[in-house]
Amino acid sequence: MIAQPQTSAPTPKKKSLARRLALPIAGGAISGFLASLLFLNLTDITSADGLGASRDIGGLVGVLYILTGLAVGLGSASPKAGAKFLNVEDADELREGRRMLTLSSLAMVALGGALVLLALSGPVGPMAPLLSAGGAIILIACATALSVVSRRLTDEMQRALSRDATGSAFALLLVIGGGWALLAHTGFVAAPAPLDWLTMFAVFLLIGCFWQGARRGLMLRGPN
Repeated sequence: MIAQPQTSAPTPKKKSLARRLALPIAGGAISGFLASLLFLNLTDITSADGLGASRDIGGLVGVLYILTGLAVGLGSASPKAGAKFLNVEDADELREGRRMLTLSSLAMVALGGALVLLALSGPVGPMAPLLSAGGAIILIACATALSVVSRRLTDEMQRALSRDATGSAFALLLVIGGGWALLAHTGFVAAPAPLDWLTMFAVFLLIGCFWQGARRGLMLRGPN
């Protein structure tokens, strides 16, 4: 008998990075736009200045945190679906880190909720100051506790990424926030509002995460 040559099954061709990023970027842009529009419509008060730029920006950053947390939470709850729109290798990566990702997503939602509450607080906003302050304190405490617990579930690379991202956020806060405060102190610009500091911290933390992830090549994987 003549032996037949064995041929291995062709490996499925992986989609290009642009095609893999198209769906999550489009979905994120649409959901972010709709959520931001809803927030701005809900805060469309009769005052001539509305809530003000500081509160509007803080609230929108809070909405961004909530949407991101919900997306990560949905992806960890349903790894097969999450692998389609989250920046992971495959669904198994989500299954392995499900508990850590769930805690992290809850922390993001809590921090985003705190920013939204503070943006809506009185006397300009529709919420009573005592209610918004108390709610924000509780949510920030919950976000901190969840972050501490989730950190214990991370590996060495994830801890290094978190540490470097926090360092980058602090550096940005020192340069940009400190520079703003310096110019305000010398009378060149208006001083940052108290909420601006919390907003800057939240924004710079996200930037630090993306920057440190990109340095390690983690942003080039794309969803499956």
